[in-house]
Amino acid sequence: MDRSNPEDALKPITDNGLRVLAGWAPILASPDFDIGHWVVSEPDEDGVMQMPWFDYSPDALRLMADVGRAGFVQPFDWMTWMGSPDAEALVADPGRVAAVDADDLRRLLTAIVRGDRFMEGNVAGAFESGMLLAIARRAGALLQERGRVR
Repeated sequence: MDRSNPEDALKPITDNGLRVLAGWAPILASPDFDIGHWVVSEPDEDGVMQMPWFDYSPDALRLMADVGRAGFVQPFDWMTWMGSPDAEALVADPGRVAAVDADDLRRLLTAIVRGDRFMEGNVAGAFESGMLLAIARRAGALLQERGRVR
């Protein structure tokens, strides 16, 4: 273990964490799933407007909470990782998620969730692109590969 690499301190993704994430696949695939919507304010009586913001649905907030509790959001230099060729390829083609390992799922989910703090609606964009569904499906496939499907 290279102690100079902070990623070495990250906790491994458990089978239970993968189960939690995989459980979201049918929900995310449902045409009825609502991620939320943009809120654009109207000027108040003084003509002041608020910046628009993304209002996540209760289901989307539960998804983000589950992702965190399952260990998929962990501290590492996700901004640098997002600039790597591997991350750029994943973002450009969500279909590539089907071949990543649990560590890359964690990196990707950390970047998506943490990125929402800097770019409002980032989680919604990941949903709309199919990235979140691809991630949830990959979690299920990883469980199968581990022989841990219940």
